[in-house]
Amino acid sequence: MKISKYTFLFDKDNTEFYIYSTLSNALVEIDEDSYHFLMKAKKDTLNIVPSQIDEEVYDVLVQKKFITENDIDSFLFYKSIITRQRANQSHMHLTLAPTMDCCFRCHYCFEEYKEKNYMSEETMDSIIKYLNSLKSKPDLKLTWFGGEPLMAPSQMERFYEKLVSGYKKPLSSNIISTGFHIDEDIIKVMKNVGVKQVQITLDGQKDTHNKVKETSGCIDVFNKVLDNVELLLSTSDIHVVFRINLTTKNSHEYLELFNYLVNRYKQFKKKGIAPGFVMDRGACNSPDKNLFFTPRKASQYILDLYNKHQIHTPFLRYPSRFFNECAIKNVMSMSFDPDGYAYKCWEVIGNRKYAIGQLNRDGKLDDINQTIYNRHLYGADPLEDAVCSKCEYLPICNGGCPIQRIQNVFEGGKNNYCTFHKGKMEDYLKIHLKIKEKTITDSQN
Repeated sequence: MKISKYTFLFDKDNTEFYIYSTLSNALVEIDEDSYHFLMKAKKDTLNIVPSQIDEEVYDVLVQKKFITENDIDSFLFYKSIITRQRANQSHMHLTLAPTMDCCFRCHYCFEEYKEKNYMSEETMDSIIKYLNSLKSKPDLKLTWFGGEPLMAPSQMERFYEKLVSGYKKPLSSNIISTGFHIDEDIIKVMKNVGVKQVQITLDGQKDTHNKVKETSGCIDVFNKVLDNVELLLSTSDIHVVFRINLTTKNSHEYLELFNYLVNRYKQFKKKGIAPGFVMDRGACNSPDKNLFFTPRKASQYILDLYNKHQIHTPFLRYPSRFFNECAIKNVMSMSFDPDGYAYKCWEVIGNRKYAIGQLNRDGKLDDINQTIYNRHLYGADPLEDAVCSKCEYLPICNGGCPIQRIQNVFEGGKNNYCTFHKGKMEDYLKIHLKIKEKTITDSQN
């Protein structure tokens, strides 16, 4: 047996010693002698036999996959789980854009593909027929997307009525919105269609946000949105997550905006705040390209938020125990635009270049673009990538964003889709331990 390539060893202040595996997602404290022995074994790629180490420690090393006969079998173990997940037909992530219309034209959005069309009854019926044609009758996770979905409240309600009566009620329902259109009537609609969470996008503090989110009839979009959110939180159980879009130009605003939002909504528990990094995608020719984040810069920003300001972000959560690959690779995942065009990825919804087909009246996909379908479902596979398949971070990274990988392989893109943990695993795990220790201490006081 030898130390698996997926195994990380680190110490905390030379007094506590830990071993972590991205493959099993196990984090275990070990004694100092075992730690130094394993460090040497990893460095020198030595074989480990039971007689060389405490029997109980050895059993843990085997059970938690810290050691392995060979790394090929460890990779195949990971591959077997991902392959089964891709073929799982019991669940479906369904994304719907009831409209591609929006009152904003943000510079980072795909506005050239947005038509001011709204989903018709005919398209709704076709989607329901499509769902009923699926032999596995999967449970649904429903995401409302756009455009701005809250500009189409009647379409949302009508589709949901058809879905519940003609197929089944979703297990969960969430929405991605600017928050601009939220009022008492819209909140009723959100409740009626089972929305449990809404993601609200902010582009920085007031002045910055208002420069990005410009629309006629409102000179202060920022405060209107925050007033709308307060109404939502005070009159519903819907969880609100603020996504703060950051470039290196406005990243200095996050700290003050975070504290402002925490204080303004301190009486409400169902809220969250997280940075949304505008990433450098290599081949992008935007004049703002030099302002975009790289994974390395984003990772350092995340760590600095905690180390300097004790601000948690979702990126500091313990790595996922389950290998949750993006749903684009699952055969069941599907997104539909208002005209019934189908896509495998919501990021490109509305861009017909990436449509895999269009639903007809019978709920079947016509004119299937097999090339696009194959690329999205099978192409640019990290399991077949010479670099990713050998990477120690693969079980928690899963190869990064599939659509970015596809753009690299088939469109000459130069996206960097590596995980924020890369090169910083020890730092993230140490913060996890600090947070865990603090949580335990606080619960005892």
